[in-house]
Amino acid sequence: MSLKKDLAKEIRVLEEEIKILEIKRSRSQAELIEALISKAEPDETELQYFRTFTADIGVKRERLADLIKQLENLL
Repeated sequence: MSLKKDLAKEIRVLEEEIKILEIKRSRSQAELIEALISKAEPDETELQYFRTFTADIGVKRERLADLIKQLENLL
């Protein structure tokens, strides 16, 4: 029973972390789109933030999928 609770808690934490990262990434994404529309060179810092947040989100989503699968196997 404790394992189910631990998995459920970790799932909730990861979901919240993903939401926060997606909000942060959307700011960089908006800057990149603005540069594209303006036909300007995008800020390298914003590019790096976008790539970093995207990579972090991908890792967390993979972990989330694994945890959900583990939880489903326990049910």
